[in-house]
Amino acid sequence: MERLTVSTRRTDDCPVVEITGELDIATAGLLDGHLHDVITSHGPTRIVLDLSGLTFCDASGLRVLVRAHHAARRCHGRLHLVCPRGLTRYLLRITRLSETIPAHRTLSDALAPAGNAGPGRPDG
Repeated sequence: MERLTVSTRRTDDCPVVEITGELDIATAGLLDGHLHDVITSHGPTRIVLDLSGLTFCDASGLRVLVRAHHAARRCHGRLHLVCPRGLTRYLLRITRLSETIPAHRTLSDALAPAGNAGPGRPDG
């Protein structure tokens, strides 16, 4: 099992949470807690979760994404995902989460001014 690492940096006054490794039942709590802290302590209008380094995601991981999406909305913010390719992007598409949580192919697309992509307008 590949360990999950989580880090946050600010880009364009927006928190960017980067994760690498496997997001599963054993690691979901780490990401869930980290995202909760970012959302509640910074009160950002946009939070970007970069999934580029994610090698595996199960239903527990998807649950964390949905919880973060709802938490951000309660704080009048918006969660954006960066997911360029592979099984994670496929998983977001077949579960239709990319219709609810904007999924972008690049970090610069996710950081672009609001309105470029959103529910009903995912980045392919």
